[in-house]
Amino acid sequence: MAHSETEMRNLAMAKAMYHEMLMKFDSRHVDTYIAEGYIQHSTAASEGREGLRAFLDDRRAGFPEIDIRLKASYADGDRTIFHVHTIRHPGDPGMNIVDIFRHAEDGRVQEHWEVVQEIPETLPHGNGVF
Repeated sequence: MAHSETEMRNLAMAKAMYHEMLMKFDSRHVDTYIAEGYIQHSTAASEGREGLRAFLDDRRAGFPEIDIRLKASYADGDRTIFHVHTIRHPGDPGMNIVDIFRHAEDGRVQEHWEVVQEIPETLPHGNGVF
């Protein structure tokens, strides 16, 4: 599938945001990657840039050993989609997360949705979740 220049730009921006801001819970990068008027649909974070900053600062303090692994990434129009494995601490099976970002005209993230699934210790099949 061929991607447009805008899709490729949005995907590059979203990956940079994930690596520099979300994987490290580094709130210093919020203005770089997040558009003004940011709309949040996550059940864990408050609305807007300030809500995201508070979420990142809280998570950094609460999960110092967190390991976030980007498993797959996709671009479709003005949206990017990431499949992520988040391990909160050693020994944690982690969470299976899908993040969906809608990008503004300048490529920064304007809106965010997520689906979060706890990974159980055992599965009813041998396929894994990734």
